[in-house]
Amino acid sequence: MKNSIVVVALVLALTACKDDTSMSQKAGSAISGTAADFVAGLGEGVDKRMNVTLQTDPGLAARGLTVTQGKSRGMGSKDAAVYVVADKPFKGKLVARALDGEGTEIGRAVVEEEFAADDARYVTFTFNEEMDSQLVRTYAVSAR
Repeated sequence: MKNSIVVVALVLALTACKDDTSMSQKAGSAISGTAADFVAGLGEGVDKRMNVTLQTDPGLAARGLTVTQGKSRGMGSKDAAVYVVADKPFKGKLVARALDGEGTEIGRAVVEEEFAADDARYVTFTFNEEMDSQLVRTYAVSAR
């Protein structure tokens, strides 16, 4: 009788294990999915933290330029990148002024750029080493 019970238990156990996906695979999938979600959320959070507040000069629109987004280049970096869209050709200087919390200019960077009509790209502004990037609250972008 004991042998019959053991055989029945063995058959039931083997039948239960017939599923192609093992418990360890199921657990691994759940863990890796959670980890992927965590990493995606972490990346999204870092990306949002790198966004900067922008002020754009109305003269940019008159030159056919629109600035849509700005990003810091990371902790301690003196660089800021802004995405510029050109509706019409532009050749000239773009200026970014770094402003502190009170609106006082604490840094300035100028780049020479050329855009064709219907062109767009990130433009990187590099500020002086002396500028304390942790004090910057806003970047004001204009064209010369």
